Amino acid sequence: MTGPAFGREIALVLMRELVRSLRSAKGIVLALITVVGGVGTTMIGLYVQAKVYQRTGTAQGHLIREEALKFAYDDAIARSLAEAPEVMFAMFSTTLTTSALLAAFVGYDAISTELQYRGIRYSTVRARRDSFVIGKLLGTFAVASLMTLVIHTISWLLMLVYGGGPPHVVLSWGPRLWILTLPISLAWCALVTFASSLVKTPILALLSSLLAMLVTWICYGVGRAFKDYGWLSWVHPGGFDRLLLSPEPLELAKGLIAASGFAAVFLAGAVFVTTKRDV
Repeated sequence: MTGPAFGREIALVLMRELVRSLRSAKGIVLALITVVGGVGTTMIGLYVQAKVYQRTGTAQGHLIREEALKFAYDDAIARSLAEAPEVMFAMFSTTLTTSALLAAFVGYDAISTELQYRGIRYSTVRARRDSFVIGKLLGTFAVASLMTLVIHTISWLLMLVYGGGPPHVVLSWGPRLWILTLPISLAWCALVTFASSLVKTPILALLSSLLAMLVTWICYGVGRAFKDYGWLSWVHPGGFDRLLLSPEPLELAKGLIAASGFAAVFLAGAVFVTTKRDV
């Protein structure tokens, strides 16, 4: 099949997935989660920030934040994030955690509901199985990314209204931190797509996705707690933030390669399983 035809098939599956996710009952639930998540997280963050500064003072509060970043990352990242508002960075960290759950909720039934005996049901286009899987992955990633974008945009607006930071700082760091969540979100979406391709029952696909995520979180915790097993922390896509947040371009490139490689491995697995199913 030629490249343009392959691309058209992916685009058609992608558009169908967007319509299916956004116009269904699940789309309404996703919209509610988006609004509540954006407003709730930001308002709680602004309240906690105000209380901390009230007790410690602004200068001491910034010092506490810098020491916490040094503990979580390193001195270079702590210095580079010195201007980023606390609430905005908290939103970034929250997104890294919840992006896995968003990917699972959005994409757990992407492929499993389409599987039939010795074939796949196509409602829009009779696509090849590899382009079908890629389109499904991109559709899941697009919906999850749209949700986090809306959540972050709500947060930026609330911070501008309630004085969460100078406008130029909010509008500079906000988009930058959101963009850095995308490679990790793509990695999670690929993992969920692979889990969805393994079984025909959506609930089993969801449980498989959550189990796989739990395993990566355990590996991350063990790797961070014990230096001898530090390599295990890289099994968890959220751990790539140590590279993506680095002010060094080479480290950033490593983070992008790591997230892309993780996504590519599970995408290849989903394509292989789906292509070989009942053939």
